[in-house]
Amino acid sequence: REDGGVKTRLAEFRRPGPIAIRLLLSRAAGVMLASRRGGPGVLLLGVVAGWIAGTLSPHLRGLGLGQASVLSLTAIPAAVPARWWRRGRGGASASSAEMHIPPNFLRAEPTLERARKRWEKTLAWRKSEGVDRILLEPNKNFYVLKHHYPHAIHLPDREGHITYWELPGRLNMTGLKRCGVDPYHGFRHYVWHSEYTWNMASPKEGAQATVIFDAKGFGWEQLSLELIELIKRIVDFTNQHYPHRAARILVLNTPSWYNTLYAVIKPLMSDVCEAKLVLLSARDVDRGALLKWIAPANLPVEYGGKSKVPLGESKIEKNMRVYVDRVNRKAGVKAVQP
Repeated sequence: REDGGVKTRLAEFRRPGPIAIRLLLSRAAGVMLASRRGGPGVLLLGVVAGWIAGTLSPHLRGLGLGQASVLSLTAIPAAVPARWWRRGRGGASASSAEMHIPPNFLRAEPTLERARKRWEKTLAWRKSEGVDRILLEPNKNFYVLKHHYPHAIHLPDREGHITYWELPGRLNMTGLKRCGVDPYHGFRHYVWHSEYTWNMASPKEGAQATVIFDAKGFGWEQLSLELIELIKRIVDFTNQHYPHRAARILVLNTPSWYNTLYAVIKPLMSDVCEAKLVLLSARDVDRGALLKWIAPANLPVEYGGKSKVPLGESKIEKNMRVYVDRVNRKAGVKAVQP
């Protein structure tokens, strides 16, 4: 289309320098939502594309696409400042020889210099946003966000990676608003959750997660301009500051037209990229497709496994709740209940 809005978006893709696939799909989601033509699945795929661009940009075929990255969520006890990046000497002003660059940043960029510059930006962001001490802050909206937008760290996959599940089909924006949760609170919780994941639940340098999105039930009723803006903000910060964290991304219960949209970006992907992004229909899930990556003992029954541990009730999640309660109690803050 030749209207001004699309021209503006296309102009961005003519600029020199790296371009993330996730930007293309997240912008497409905004255009389609505005025109009510695209369907909610485009928005979900925009989020997934954020993981793709972040995790796999080194493998995108010579098109200057993406700046690797990823995110994830988790839990465990004890209040401690962020530590996953506190390895070696140096800060944002340190020289390349002195600065310790985390391995996920090195994997995310094609050269050491680009990895260093990206890491310096992350250090500056952490300082300006107070991220280093976010785990010491009370999180009064924790239970509300967990309830009205189910997301959880669950049992490990066959390779020992933590698994991170999101259920966008059960998003309840009305419930969040009723509890006084706005997009800023949602964004801050996402940062908190990411820090807990990589500092406490899976603190090993370079650790990754198997990320699972269950698209079942995701429809127009979940969508709003506020949600789109929140997703865009989350994708942006995870792409830049939590790179190369996804071992793979599994999108479950996808409608048939997802395959058509996937075919558009598939030619841009290397074999490595294709292997990390997997779309599974409801039929695939019913046939036990997830057992390829997750052992029956660790996969919930409703997804074809034998585990009777519900999502949100893993030991990690229980420890996370203990941790949140401890910090809130110490700060004299009462958590909002759904």
